[in-house]
Amino acid sequence: AQGFLQCAACLGASFVAETIHIVWHDKRMSYMDSSTVESSTEELLTTMVEENYLESPKNNEYRWTHDNVQQAASSLIEEESRASFRHSIGEVLYKELSVNVLDTYLFEVANLLNTATAGVTNIDYAKINLTAAEKARNVSAFEKCSDYASKGIRMLRNDTWTSHPEMTVKLYSLAAEAERFLGRHNQMEMYCSEVLAQKSISILQKKEVYLARLDRMANAELRHEDAVRLCLSILKELKCRFPRGRVKGLVKALVLVHRTVKMVKQTSTEMLESLPVLEDPLKLAAMAYLTRLTLWSFLAGEKFGHFILLAVTKMVHITLSYGLSELSANSLTLLGAISLHIMGDVDTAQSIGESAMQLQERCESETGKARTFLVLHAYVFYHVKPLQSLSKSFLEGYQSGMRTGDGANALWCLFNNIVTLYMTGKPLKVIEEKCRASITQMVEMKEEDQASCIRIYWQFCFNLMGSSNSTVELDGKAMDEKEVIFTDAS
Repeated sequence: AQGFLQCAACLGASFVAETIHIVWHDKRMSYMDSSTVESSTEELLTTMVEENYLESPKNNEYRWTHDNVQQAASSLIEEESRASFRHSIGEVLYKELSVNVLDTYLFEVANLLNTATAGVTNIDYAKINLTAAEKARNVSAFEKCSDYASKGIRMLRNDTWTSHPEMTVKLYSLAAEAERFLGRHNQMEMYCSEVLAQKSISILQKKEVYLARLDRMANAELRHEDAVRLCLSILKELKCRFPRGRVKGLVKALVLVHRTVKMVKQTSTEMLESLPVLEDPLKLAAMAYLTRLTLWSFLAGEKFGHFILLAVTKMVHITLSYGLSELSANSLTLLGAISLHIMGDVDTAQSIGESAMQLQERCESETGKARTFLVLHAYVFYHVKPLQSLSKSFLEGYQSGMRTGDGANALWCLFNNIVTLYMTGKPLKVIEEKCRASITQMVEMKEEDQASCIRIYWQFCFNLMGSSNSTVELDGKAMDEKEVIFTDAS
């Protein structure tokens, strides 16, 4: 039964009878043990269970009784041929498994195929890695996503940009997004540069790498003005234009804000609920860039303030005119914040905020949820709801952002949760410990704005707790205020 164990060891911690049957049917004639060769898969599985190698908690499902048992079975494969053996099993499963079963064991099959691919060019295997990378991305497994995408890229042919452009741009985009989330910006930039250098690829196909580059520029390097200018340039190519000149832009922005607020107030709940799903790729791309433009214009300082108003009104008009997207709720949230902080209309701000929550609940995707929860609870509900009620929402926004790869807004939610804990009178020791844990994550993810803000509260706690030599200056374990460089938005 040694050969059977070797095959089973390659299928992971658990497997179904169908997969081992397919593998053993292909491999059994390679073994000299005639009694094993003549035994059926069912008989061999029964023997493995009786001898405590495997256990079967469900019908036709098997798992190793212990990780060490699987490792021991794997060690039976000769080391010099282990990679090729595993690869060959991956090939069998790839060819023989049905589509549904292959999807279930996608990671296992991809891992097996990837064990012996040095110098291999294979479009089918690249496609498997693309599917695995997408699946990993959807469950926020960014390290795995990066691994599958990079392996898929290495399997592409030299003429891949002309022979398989869609698959190629997807692999590079996934790789860039994963590296950005993991904070490996040099690697991310390599993938971005490769895509952006392709003249045959449309501006829409370059969206994900542009977003990755913009996020790095704004969130890691704090080059907010550069991010705003690049964002405006891309939006211009998408036929989404802004008026030239700050004064002209501000006048138009204020007029549009009043019109847009009036339009939203006249939109019934029934109309919001009946909005179709936005499917126009041009409008979807514009929404992605406009959402980022609002934040970066705020952080870039006063001279870019009119872009916030213009971008928000454009997003709301796209939603009401063309349909609901994963960023529609955020557009209403921002309009609610503008109603409160610029127009001073508390009731309208709260009404629009409630409409934003309604749209968020309609969205099947939670891609924009972290951003929506951040703005809604930090800039609208913060002024109209009890502060104690906000902490749960900030943590929900944080968790959503981490699940969807929106690390920047996830960590802003985390920061605002700490501010809320302080404002509601939680013990300083609790807040200090949360600051310590949060700063570690922010530094690892290279989110410098959030890290700088949390250091202020962290040092503030040390001062109030008497753990700092100075009680009136932010100077101690967490930071030294003399070394802080303030931007216009600060």
